[in-house]
Amino acid sequence: MADIGTIMNAMRDPAGVPGSPVLFQALMVITWTLHIAFVNLTLGASGLAIFAFHNRGKPHWARLSIALTQVAKVGVSLLIVLGVAPLLFTQVIYDPQWYASNVLSGRWAIAFILTLVVAYCCWFAFYYANREGAKKHIGLYAWIAFALFCLDGLIMHALSYQELLPGQWMHWYAPGGVVDTSGASLHAIQWPRYIFIMSLGLPAVGVFLMAYAHYFEPREDHEPSYREFARALGRRLASRGFTIALVPMLVWQFVQPAASGLAWHPVGWALAAALLAMGIWTARLDAATHGYLPAAASFAVLGLLAVWREIIRAVSLKRFGYDIGNYPVHPDWPTMLLFFATLVGVGGLVGGFYLVLLYRSGRTQGHYTADKNVSLLGSAAIVVLGIWTAVFFIYGIAVWVRNSII
Repeated sequence: MADIGTIMNAMRDPAGVPGSPVLFQALMVITWTLHIAFVNLTLGASGLAIFAFHNRGKPHWARLSIALTQVAKVGVSLLIVLGVAPLLFTQVIYDPQWYASNVLSGRWAIAFILTLVVAYCCWFAFYYANREGAKKHIGLYAWIAFALFCLDGLIMHALSYQELLPGQWMHWYAPGGVVDTSGASLHAIQWPRYIFIMSLGLPAVGVFLMAYAHYFEPREDHEPSYREFARALGRRLASRGFTIALVPMLVWQFVQPAASGLAWHPVGWALAAALLAMGIWTARLDAATHGYLPAAASFAVLGLLAVWREIIRAVSLKRFGYDIGNYPVHPDWPTMLLFFATLVGVGGLVGGFYLVLLYRSGRTQGHYTADKNVSLLGSAAIVVLGIWTAVFFIYGIAVWVRNSII
C-alpha cells in the first residue's frame, strides 16, 4: 500500500493547488449536493411522468404527466450545469484517482456523453409529443430516455467507486500480466450504493410535488382539487420513498471494508437516522405544513449524504497513503479573490436575480410586472456583471503583458 500511495502522490499536479485543499473539499461537497439534488429530481420526475402518462385516463394524471415531463427536461439541463463544479473540484484534489479511473474505463467515460445526448433527445421528443390526446406509442421515447438516465448514473457511480480501489488498478490494467488498454469494462460496482442514491429519486419527486402544490396556490388555473391531488401524492411518495431508500443505505453501510471502520462511523448512521426521521415526518404532514419545508429538509439530508460520501473517499484513500492535506499548496491570492468574487457577485447577485424573477413571475397568472425591489436587483445584477467582465479582461491582459515583458 505504501508503494501505491507513493505512486498516487507522484501523480499529483506539480503545480499544486492555489489554496487550502480543505477549501476545495468543502466546495466539492456543497456543489455535489446541488448536483445530486437535480439528479434525484430528474429521475423521480421522469419515472412518475411515465407512470402518469400510462394512467392519463384517470383524473389529473395527464396534467401531472405533462408538468413532470417539463420538470425532468429542465432538470437534465440543471444537473449537467451543476455537475461541472464538483467534477472540477474533484480534479483539483483527487486528480490521480479520477483520471486513472477514467482511463481504465475510457470507453464508458466517452459513452456517458453519447448516451446522455441520446437520452435527452428522446426525452425532448416525449416532451414535445406529450399533450392532450397524445398517442400511446410516444411513451417509448420516455422509456428509452429513462433507461439511459439509469445507465448514465451507473457509469458515473462506477467511475467514482473505482477511484477508491487503487489497489486493484494494476490488476484491471494488466489482468494476468497482459496489458488491456481498451477501457471496455466497468471494473467495480457497489450495487447498494448505486441503488440507494438512485432510489432517492422517489422521495425527491415527492417533496417536489408538495412544494409544487404550494407554489401555484395564487394561480386560478391550478384549481384546489388538482393541487390537493399533487400534495397528497407527494406526501405518500416522500414517506414511502425515504423508507425504501433506508434499506439499501443500511446495506451500503455494512458492506464497508471492516478495516476502514466506516461501518460504525457516526455520520453514516446519522444519515440513516435522517432518512428514517424524514419517512416518519412526511407521513404525518398535514395541509397546514408549509409546502417548502419538506424540500428544505430533504436538501439537508442530501448535504449529509455528500459529507458521508466524502468521508468514505478520504478514509479509503488514506489507507493507501493518499491524504489531500499533503497536497502542495502554492497560494494565488488574485485568482482566489477573482473566484470568490465571481461566486458571490455573479453567482449570488446575478443568479439570485434570475431566481427571484422566475419565482415571482411563475406564481403570477397572466402578465407579470416586476416591482421596485426586483427592478433594483436587476439593475444591480447588470452593474456587477459589467464590472466582473471588465476585471476579467483587465486581469488577463495584465498577466499577458507581464509575461511578455519577462
